[in-house]
Amino acid sequence: MNKMKSLGFDPSFFEGAITSGELTHQYLQRRDNPWFAALRRSCIHITWSDKGAISRVVENVEEAEFVLVHGTEVLGLHSGNICPVSIEDLEKILEQCASERIPLIVANPDFVTVEARALLIMPGKDV
Repeated sequence: MNKMKSLGFDPSFFEGAITSGELTHQYLQRRDNPWFAALRRSCIHITWSDKGAISRVVENVEEAEFVLVHGTEVLGLHSGNICPVSIEDLEKILEQCASERIPLIVANPDFVTVEARALLIMPGKDV
């Protein structure tokens, strides 16, 4: 809710908010939806540089049981660290995953977002 003011909205006009990322997190935690329940645990994690990696991250397509995308800057590493990657390299990884029919979760389906007066490419643009 703190970000609402920086986007030009009066936060007092809102009761609350929920993001697609939060919903994805809840589904992955609970696994009470049949589609999410069928997912295994190891994933390729495409994220933002300031977020860090989640647990059970794998670094190659051969080990991935699903792909979680909510950013477009870095790959999460098994160590918990991150590795910067270009959009072109992310597209190659996604193409490999698609050819292997690995399930994909796009936790942030926006095409672009405005940050510091610039448009940033979002995960919805690439998948």
